[in-house]
Amino acid sequence: MRARGSLRLLQWVYDLLYALLLLLGAPFVLFMLAASPRWRAGLFQRMGFCPERRGDARALWIHGVSVGEVLAAKELVVLLEREMPELAIVLSTTTRTGHEAALRTYPGRQVFYFPLDFSFATRRVISRVRPSLVLLMELELWPNFLLTTTLRGVPVMLANGRMSAKSARDYRILQKVIPEPMTRVLHYCVQSEEYAARFASLGVPRDRLTITGSMKFDTVPDSLPETVREEYARLLAVDPGAFVLVAGSTHPTEEAVVLEAFREIRTKDPAARLVLVPRHPERLDEVESLARSQGHDVLRLSALRAPGPSDARRRGAVVLVDTMGELARLYSLADLVFVGGSLTRRGGQNMMEPAGLGKAVVVGPNTWNFRDPMELLRTRGGIAEVADAGGVRRELVALHADAARRRELAAKARALCLESKGSTRRVLEVLKERLAAPGS
Repeated sequence: MRARGSLRLLQWVYDLLYALLLLLGAPFVLFMLAASPRWRAGLFQRMGFCPERRGDARALWIHGVSVGEVLAAKELVVLLEREMPELAIVLSTTTRTGHEAALRTYPGRQVFYFPLDFSFATRRVISRVRPSLVLLMELELWPNFLLTTTLRGVPVMLANGRMSAKSARDYRILQKVIPEPMTRVLHYCVQSEEYAARFASLGVPRDRLTITGSMKFDTVPDSLPETVREEYARLLAVDPGAFVLVAGSTHPTEEAVVLEAFREIRTKDPAARLVLVPRHPERLDEVESLARSQGHDVLRLSALRAPGPSDARRRGAVVLVDTMGELARLYSLADLVFVGGSLTRRGGQNMMEPAGLGKAVVVGPNTWNFRDPMELLRTRGGIAEVADAGGVRRELVALHADAARRRELAAKARALCLESKGSTRRVLEVLKERLAAPGS
């Protein structure tokens, strides 16, 4: 009883700190609430008024901050539906885009906004959802929420956990101000040994840490039938041993960088080929005009499937992909890949697909849409990341000339992908153990 009283007192202290911060920032907060739909989204639910869960079945509450975390849980939900159909699954998110993604990805499931970290909001949500266990995706540790789950006897698990060196430093500083023990989380399923070491340095016992790999790699193919590569090689008239550069999901300005690099590559290697795959089909005419203005012959992929272009013309042309859903298969043809969106404010496109297939991959500096796979790839030396457009051009040219380095990048990337395969299954096994424990 005394211990529970101490925890409630600690919650009031946190509530007071939050209230003071809210008071100090009131003008800014009020302005943002008035001006930004994103700030107003789900405000009532953030105060704890989420829909009440119906029925008395045991429930798993999965929380993902935004789109990436929401999608990373998809395979886990599929496995749970198959192996534990009696378990109710509810999902929460923090961001509006994450909420929209959850509604699309999990139709028919209860989806709501995660509560603000005031004790009245966290208590209300726990009462309405009645979870048997809460599964946090990646890292979202709020002190009042964890105190509420502790007081209510609701176990909390972390899945797909990651922690950068900067985050570890920040948590270490924060623990001096908010001395919440990391042991309020029952178990941590983390992506790598590096991350496990950082969690351990913050006080997480090693017996509460399981290295499961990244769940985001579970949906990434690590091989394609050789017939796929052979089909595209015939279609594009790629000579045996010819170097192929694939630029996938490119955005405005990025094609110009790739074309400039390719022009330099071709002065040394006339048999080299380029496949351009713009992210948005409405830009095809623009990209084709750009390539032609630089002296390249251009053939669209759909034209190659129709009678007409000779093999000689196919060999000399830049291929512009104007069909949907073929990029992942076209990567099978590549010796080197540039992944677009990484030189723009888009935040990068999916570099895991070519990495998983064992391709050498080059990206620009803006890859925050895939921050955790990128950190793993960086740690393992499985990707070439450069600072700007000039760096991308130079790196593409340099990697064309360095087959040994291409092979090294490709091998490290694929090894990471293979190592992470089965991560969702490993998380599920830990989850089943915790759900089977008394009181869950």
